[in-house]
Parts: sequence; C-alpha cells; structure tokens
Amino acid sequence: MSDFKDKRTKKNKSKILEFKTKSLKEQKIETNQDIWNKMDSYAKELVEAFDEKTNRENIDRDHCFYLFHYRLMQKMMIKMSYPAFKYYTRSVSRQLLEHHKEFMNSLDEWTSTSDDGQDDFGRRIEANKNKTLH
Repeated sequence: MSDFKDKRTKKNKSKILEFKTKSLKEQKIETNQDIWNKMDSYAKELVEAFDEKTNRENIDRDHCFYLFHYRLMQKMMIKMSYPAFKYYTRSVSRQLLEHHKEFMNSLDEWTSTSDDGQDDFGRRIEANKNKTLH
C-alpha cells in the first residue's frame, strides 16, 4: 500500500504543462490594410509629437519642419532604391497638390469670415455690390 501512495505523490510532484489550443476566432489575422493603418497612425503620432516639440523651441517653426523633412528624405534615399524613392516623392507631391483645396476647406480658419472686413491674408473683402444706399 505504501508503494501506491508513493506513486501518487510522484505524479503530483511532476510538472505537467497543459497543451492549450487557440481557436481561429481568438487568433487575429493581420492583413496588409491593418498594417498600413497601424503605420499611418504611428506616423501621425510622430508628426504630432514633432509639432509639439517645435512649439517649445526658440527657432522658427519653418526651419524645424525643414530639418525634419530633410532628415526624412535623406533616410528614404539611403533605405530605398532610387526608382522607388523617385516614385514615392512624386506621388506625395501630386497627392498634396490634388487634395490641397479639400484640406484647406476643412480648416475652420480658412472657411470662416472675419468681422473686420479682411480675409486671412489681410486683404479687404469686397463689399456686396447688390447692396445700394437709398
């Protein structure tokens, strides 16, 4: 009988790892679009962080963005092939020009009218010619 107890205690002392299976529902398959969206959100966070940093520095914001753009383009030239670099550089420029009006109209400062009779550039807004003084 003592042999039986010894066998039971030996079994309990051994470490048994349970084999766990994950169902397909628990596993998330990451698609290219998911990866693209994740990297896009990371790039947006990086740009916002850089923008906050430029607000705290004593040099001109334009120079800060110039330095950031220069270093980014330099890294792209090193890491990418020349045809890919050329394609993406032209593609970004073309997209920015195509969507510039849409972007500017999304800004409240650009679409709002000022009460002082001037636009955002300090030019006088023409008076309504349909109004007459009678």
